[in-house]
Order: sequence, then structure tokens, then C-alpha cells
Amino acid sequence: MSTSKRKQSTGNSKAKRARPTEQDIAAFAPIPELLRPNLDIMFVGINPGVISGHKQLHFGNPSNFFWKGLFESGLIPEMIQPESGDRLFNEWNMSIVNLVERTTPSSSDLRIGEMRDAVPELRRKINVNRPKIICFVGIGIYRVFAGQSKVELGLQQDLYKYERNQDSDEVPEFGYMFVMPSTSGRTTAYQNADKLLYFRQLNQLK
Repeated sequence: MSTSKRKQSTGNSKAKRARPTEQDIAAFAPIPELLRPNLDIMFVGINPGVISGHKQLHFGNPSNFFWKGLFESGLIPEMIQPESGDRLFNEWNMSIVNLVERTTPSSSDLRIGEMRDAVPELRRKINVNRPKIICFVGIGIYRVFAGQSKVELGLQQDLYKYERNQDSDEVPEFGYMFVMPSTSGRTTAYQNADKLLYFRQLNQLK
């Protein structure tokens, strides 16, 4: 291969690996959410990272433990990739939402006021769909949601009480709230083996 061709090839590779600009990231659309009443589990993430926002996939970064945790804990019967995430909803009656829809390079780029402002909309989604379990994938999400600074991981003592629905006696009157560590690869306080323990606890609760 000639020197000019090698330079051209190298240039093309760099172009393919070019990171999205701030303007690109700001233009990313919210990741679609699949919801319906009486879900077994509603997972709540904090907000999309760049890879997830770009691909329009929940937990889309290959380093994220979320999908492996679902499979290895037995919450789903086979390993799936983020591109097949709709199967979580269509086949296993679980769904994923984000507290904040805006994509950022890091969750630390979110303002605390922005997260607090997003809580009423999250509560609306929970009340409308009345999941059996609301699972917060990250302790910081639940701190903002509950307005508490001291939070323990795992099943919460408090129940999420739904407004009584007079049109149906079949919907639950409350949901369990469960908090697990963030599944992001950047979360170093908990290794994947530790994260898996919480997925297994969640499966037992389900």
C-alpha cells in the first residue's frame, strides 16, 4: 500500500471515530420508552450517555453491566444486546425509563435542579403504569426521587402508594421500590459481581 493510501485510510479511521460534538449531543432525541399498565418491573436510569443517546438504545454502552445482569441473574432467560431491548417489554413485561431524557457525556453533567424538576414526570409514568416493582438503577436517582440523603441499597421499606383506581380492582394499590448500584462501567465502587447480587435479589422479589 502506498504512503498516500495509508494516510487516507488512517484519516478515514479517525473520521469514523470522531466523537460527537456538544451540538450533536444536544440534538440527540430522547430514547423511546415502551410502557403499559401492570409491568412487572420498571427500571429507572438516570439519563442517556453519549453512546446510548447516539444509538437511541437504553444502556447502550458495551461496558454497561445492565443486560448481562438481567441474564446472569435469571431475570431474562437469554442474553440479549441493547439493540434487542424491546424484547424486555414485549416478552418479559419489563420496561426502562430515564429520570432525565437529555443526553450528556456523564451523569455528573446533570444539574441537581434539572433532576429534581424531572421527578414529577417520572411519578406520572409510575402512577399511570403501576408497575409491581420500581427499580432505580443507581442510588443517586433514588436520593433525588425520594428527597433523602441517606439511602440503603436493595428493597426499600417504603412502598410506592398509587392513587386508588375506581375503574378496576385488578391494578395494584402499591409498588415495591428497589435500589441497585449504577450498572455503568464508570461505577468503580461496585464490581460486576457485587452488582449481580442486587440483580439476583430483584429476581427473588419479582
